[in-house]
Amino acid sequence: MATSKERTPSFVATIRLKTNLKEEKQLLVLSDCARQLYNACLGECLKRLKAIQGTDLYKESIQLSKTSKADVELRRANFKDLNETYGFKNASIQSFGTKTKNDSKFIAEHLGTHVCQKISTRAFKANQKFAFKLAKKVKFKHKGEFVSLEGKNNKTFLTYSNGYVFVGKNLTLKCLFDTKDKWMQYALKQKIKYCRIIKKEVKGENRFYVQLILEGNPYRKYELGKEEIGLDIGPSTIATVGESKAELKEFCEEVVLLAKEKRRINRKMDRQRRANNPNNFQNNGVVKKGKKEWIYSNRYIHTRSKHREMERKIKDVRKQLHGRDSNQILQRASSIQTEKLSYKAFQKVFGKSIGRKAPSMFLTMLKRKVKSRGGEFREFPTYSTKLSQTCHCGIIKKKPLKERWHKCECGVVAQRDLYSAFLARYVTKSNHVDIKKAKGDWVQLSIILGECVSNLEKMKLERKLISTFGI
Repeated sequence: MATSKERTPSFVATIRLKTNLKEEKQLLVLSDCARQLYNACLGECLKRLKAIQGTDLYKESIQLSKTSKADVELRRANFKDLNETYGFKNASIQSFGTKTKNDSKFIAEHLGTHVCQKISTRAFKANQKFAFKLAKKVKFKHKGEFVSLEGKNNKTFLTYSNGYVFVGKNLTLKCLFDTKDKWMQYALKQKIKYCRIIKKEVKGENRFYVQLILEGNPYRKYELGKEEIGLDIGPSTIATVGESKAELKEFCEEVVLLAKEKRRINRKMDRQRRANNPNNFQNNGVVKKGKKEWIYSNRYIHTRSKHREMERKIKDVRKQLHGRDSNQILQRASSIQTEKLSYKAFQKVFGKSIGRKAPSMFLTMLKRKVKSRGGEFREFPTYSTKLSQTCHCGIIKKKPLKERWHKCECGVVAQRDLYSAFLARYVTKSNHVDIKKAKGDWVQLSIILGECVSNLEKMKLERKLISTFGI
């Protein structure tokens, strides 16, 4: 019986490719072949899924209980039998993709078998999400949309070697990277699992990159700290409290400035669209229902290009800030404790802020980095801990969101986010605050929290002087 390969850790090195117009055109042709194959596999998956959902066995299976062990096993057996019968399996879709590629002379000339199998798998996984109701629909790729290309190993069709990427037999692309960069020097010494080619639009121009999926862990510029850190992250701020330092700052502040510029471009696009298409809008400014033809002026297309560039910049800056903040925390922490929040629920109240700053993405990055270095990352439920309502004297009192300071009858006064981060350090495995331990450390840590607030007030005063007097 064949055993599955043992999973090994991986990381990605992204390198820009040097391309001319001819090479760019060749890459776009390859992408279009991949697009056609992806759409064909997606359509075939949908067809097979609908055939399964039309059977009586499927209708009977979905009515079975999800709590009864016998019903769960029967459901699983029924679905497995249906998938086998109708070929709704990764291997079957890969076979369909390979056959489609071989039947099309044009695709067969441009794409390798392993690339086609990976594209087929991507289409199958998209349909799986739809089948499990994790997605509302599957999206077919429209003409001109770039589809990334990736292989299964570094031996056939799409390979990297000595600073060059080889695509098939006729296309060789040079990689552009800093040879003095220690991170890249370390990355290129690792075993390459497979390569992937992607495209980005930067300042209205296409740029192509190769992503090397490498075996092992990325280069470490620092070691984990030794402190236990309490973390409180909200829609706009991030607070950390450790044994030696407390910090409270606006989360992804630079992204907010870029978002303001993006909003200005959005308004300009809307004015241009309305000026070019007055018949598509009602008198009250609402877009008319039904099918419409839109006219896009050259100025609108130019503004739209600026909007895309701003979105790309926001995405890149946010990722950079997430990396910077997570690294700063990890240089102090060996253990991190934080509340497990529902950011989907946050979106209903703080939609724009959550969308811009992506705190859930930040926590995922922080968790991955901590665990890869052997540290501990723990999330605990808010229902049992109630950090924003609890004082270490034992009193629990509700506070409205607008109240940003924790003031208790026992005399404790602290900034609300910092105090929540302080209490997060003392949450036990039973998901309750260790009041006794928090009381013992409060005298020492209250001084650190006070210094943090004083530094914040100084920074605010400096910013006010700069904005008022330019000094």
